[in-house]
Amino acid sequence: MIAGEREAAILELLQERGVISLHSLLERCAGVSAVTIRRDLARLESRGKLQRTHGGAVQVKAPSVGAATAAPDEAQRLFDGLVLPPVSGRWAHTLRQQALRRRMPFLAESAPQVGGIYLGPNNYAASHALGMQAGREHGERATRAELLLIALGTQSNTQERVEGFLAGFSETFPGPVAAHRVDGRGMFKEAMRQTMDAFRTHPGIDVVFGVNDHMILGALESARELGIRIAAYSVGGEGGALFEELARGSELKATVAFFPEVVGRLAIDTICRRFAGESVGDAVITPSEILTASNLGEYYERDGDRWRLRGEVLERMCAGRLYDGPSVAGRTIGFMLHFPSHEWYRNLAAAMRQRSAEFGVEFIARNAEDEVAEQLRGIRRDIGKAAAAAVRSRETLLIDGGECSRYFAEALKTAGREVTVVTNALSVLETLAGTPGIKVLLTAGEYQAATRSLVGPSVGALLDTIRVDKAFVSPDGVSPSFGLSFEDERAALVCRRFCDVAREVIVLADHSVVGLESNLQAVRPKQFHTVFTDAGTLSSHRFDLSSAGLRVIVADEEEEETPGPSGARKAIS
Repeated sequence: MIAGEREAAILELLQERGVISLHSLLERCAGVSAVTIRRDLARLESRGKLQRTHGGAVQVKAPSVGAATAAPDEAQRLFDGLVLPPVSGRWAHTLRQQALRRRMPFLAESAPQVGGIYLGPNNYAASHALGMQAGREHGERATRAELLLIALGTQSNTQERVEGFLAGFSETFPGPVAAHRVDGRGMFKEAMRQTMDAFRTHPGIDVVFGVNDHMILGALESARELGIRIAAYSVGGEGGALFEELARGSELKATVAFFPEVVGRLAIDTICRRFAGESVGDAVITPSEILTASNLGEYYERDGDRWRLRGEVLERMCAGRLYDGPSVAGRTIGFMLHFPSHEWYRNLAAAMRQRSAEFGVEFIARNAEDEVAEQLRGIRRDIGKAAAAAVRSRETLLIDGGECSRYFAEALKTAGREVTVVTNALSVLETLAGTPGIKVLLTAGEYQAATRSLVGPSVGALLDTIRVDKAFVSPDGVSPSFGLSFEDERAALVCRRFCDVAREVIVLADHSVVGLESNLQAVRPKQFHTVFTDAGTLSSHRFDLSSAGLRVIVADEEEEETPGPSGARKAIS
């Protein structure tokens, strides 16, 4: 993957999500190292295309005239109910943990998730039925079949769709079947690129299956550019673009429609039923139907340049599962957009917004990574406040340049302590400079733009001349077996030096890093003493740290939870 392709992929993902992590970029740019991705981010930042963060990048947004900054309380407002698609990564864990801790109604849309009520179709069965139909149809025009299956990462729902279609096709097609798989990664352009390569490498491909609209539309575009005749099948039926293809009687022979209008309505009604204390079981199975050019009009009708689900179809598919209980006006339901550019999520959000308005419920659709980034800021702020409360006047402190350290410095600024702070982080220096009672010393070192901190061997020169009471460090990973770890070697060396000279080492670690082991070990478990974390950290991870002799302090533990002895495991409800 050349630099231009990587940059295009980075910017496309950033436009799609608003906030991107290094992990998501590594998934998108398969086979590319983390070091290369960081260099790409630095290059794009220098051109003003994005703004780097500690673990990824965010969009550069021009401030609007007269725009007001949201109050912290508004930014951190919690939902009463949550609809969460199959988003992956550590940041998605934050949303799930919040829902479980608050005991809020939590729907796992499209794919099962721990603790959530599944809302979606039987992916395997629906795709299997489509595969059987495709196998019969192809058997009427060919004696052999070469399939191209366009998947989407490792998500369980899309894997079930691929496996179901392949199994159904193989059952009904009488001849030999060869199959190839590619990963469209959820983007139209990527699906085009992957399928273009597949068509050129395997010119015998004559049947194509896509796990959603974007995947099959990309394949159709590639086939037309190359002049290849295929029979196309897909799952989703997300919106107008696909229905136009289907109505034309083109290479797209059939699609399994999952009806976002129905799913959106059932999502809101299911959460409202849970608000009222009704039992809805572990799953709400939504309808699916195989649509072709001949029966499309039975389900959808044209309304100008749009396709709309027929009213009688909507009522029939939702019958018996709608909410008709006491008023739920004033409640708030959140929906985390997975792929904001996909018609599925746009139409799903529109249906939920309309239904919420009918109940007087406030509906808020957010980009999932934006939401988690916002929540993590609040969590890290809580950790910083709790850690600042552990500081005594006249102590000398070391503070590194990690993510939580900046919030610790903000809390220390208003704590009213007379302390000396030694830091290698410019953000900490800028926060504390000029604060009455706080003396700030900056270490030597080589400037690292990615973290705005000083690194390298010379960082430790100043430390040989002073007595340090406490070191506050914010690693990329903390575990009872591997200790503190970092992705960057120079950051690991700084942490090691800090821990060597401090009498007490205090770790600031939100749940996204607890239990992780990054590439480079900085110090072993016996070299640090206290871990400040949040209630989103798995109970098992907290217990393991406590069992290793570490004091674990949960900064945002709720009062209703029963406190255990210092350093002991605390249950998360």
